[in-house]
Amino acid sequence: MATGHNADDIAETVLMNILRGDIARLQRCTDIITACEGSIPRCKSLKYTYEKEIVMYAYFKRLHYFSTECVFAPNAYRGHARAFLKDLEKIRPTAIIDIIHSGEGLSVREGVNLPERGICSQCGFISSQKICKACVLLEGLNRGLPRLGIGKTSKANLVLQTPSKENLKSV
Repeated sequence: MATGHNADDIAETVLMNILRGDIARLQRCTDIITACEGSIPRCKSLKYTYEKEIVMYAYFKRLHYFSTECVFAPNAYRGHARAFLKDLEKIRPTAIIDIIHSGEGLSVREGVNLPERGICSQCGFISSQKICKACVLLEGLNRGLPRLGIGKTSKANLVLQTPSKENLKSV
């Protein structure tokens, strides 16, 4: 499956993974084809194409497209990485491609323990946790606890395992 991830998206992801210290994702986020056992391979065919080039091409070809952004994006973690990246790009126009190339060159030392990818016990999708974040968030919404999946995983797991009123009140 080909995705629309462009150079700006990839560079933002590299920055976010560095800032979070997520070496497992950092190691694979620049791969042009990502897949694991039991999943559909994804290809980032626009990996080296700037977002502004895509917009200019669509305009030139008179293609219909929409350019709306999620209302939560500016305050999301990715929004901060995007703003930082745009500031870097003003100073150094090649910053986006430079960050991608740096991400491609990173490797993890042998012997470093990386989290293993497993399968969510509820939906069967790939997850590094017993229950994936989507299922935790959905369960929180279903129980009237919209903040359940936001924050510490241990609290969410406690509530998901024992649905007593005491646990629900403590979250």
